[in-house]
Amino acid sequence: MDRRSRLLAGLFAVCGILLVPWVGLMIWQLHGQAGKRSFSSSWVGLDIIEAFGLLTVAFLLSRRHRATSPVAAATAAVLCMDAWFDTMSAAPQLAYAESLAMACFVELPLAALLAWTAWRALEWAAPRADAGPPASVGRIPGPR
Repeated sequence: MDRRSRLLAGLFAVCGILLVPWVGLMIWQLHGQAGKRSFSSSWVGLDIIEAFGLLTVAFLLSRRHRATSPVAAATAAVLCMDAWFDTMSAAPQLAYAESLAMACFVELPLAALLAWTAWRALEWAAPRADAGPPASVGRIPGPR
């Protein structure tokens, strides 16, 4: 694995790990309401999905697995959705400024990096179009 891939895998792993205490803090702030159907508890689930996606991308990227691209793209989409809903549902003034700062400086740049990773992973995850079909394609097994 090249240096850039190791760095990205490490960054995604750190971001995923940092989300775990954040999710714990959100659950604690809900004061036992996380199990109930509410708008606030939806954020907990969304952040759990983000953490799982980031950790999965880090794992797949470190192994140059072909599933890196779709998982990175899906995680990028979830981060964009989180940024959108955070800013649109935030209370005015300080809460809105905080959610806008998180969107502009954390969530959207991380989503862009994940989208770039998804695009670049296609180079090594998918067979090249000019390489031709594999040797076994088109051959019919049977006696000679």
